[in-house]
Parts: sequence; structure tokens; C-alpha cells
Amino acid sequence: MTERDLLALVLGVALANYALRLLPLALLRRPLRSPRLVAFIERLPYAILAAMVVPDVFAASTTGDARASAAGFAVALALSLLGRSLPLVAAAATATAFAVRALA
Repeated sequence: MTERDLLALVLGVALANYALRLLPLALLRRPLRSPRLVAFIERLPYAILAAMVVPDVFAASTTGDARASAAGFAVALALSLLGRSLPLVAAAATATAFAVRALA
């Protein structure tokens, strides 16, 4: 995966995140009452991010370095568990992977 592909991936995830948050506001006239549906919508962007990134992490094809991929994945997982925003998670994971690769 080239840097251009990675940038496209990050931008795609950001757009998907905002689209998923905007769609319920645009389509629904009253607030959602189902806690299960609200929880599903809140977690969907992270599931999309995981589906797009995890295969590359295990293949180490994103950076060409398994250590850099593992470090980026660890940062993404930690920030996701702390409930940080999706753009922050993606940016921090990418920056970590690039930093580890540059230091190696």
C-alpha cells in the first residue's frame, strides 16, 4: 500500500464516520429510543476501520515492517478503547507506524 493509498484510506474512513453520524439525523425526525440501535451506530465506524486496517496489519503490507504495523495497531486499539474519535485514532495510528518505521 502506497502513501497515496493510505491517505485515501484515512479520508475514506473519515467520510464514512461522518456519513454514518449524519444519516440518522437526516433520516429520522425524532431521537432514537432503542439503546441497542444507538450503540450499534456509535460502534459502526470502529468496525469499519478494523475491517479495513487489520488485514494490512497482519500482512505488514502497509509499512513493509511488521513492528511498525503492530505499533500502529496497538495505538489504534488503545485509543479506540479509550473512546477517542475515529479521525484521531486513524491519524495517531498512522503517525505511530511512520515514526516506528523512520526510527528503525
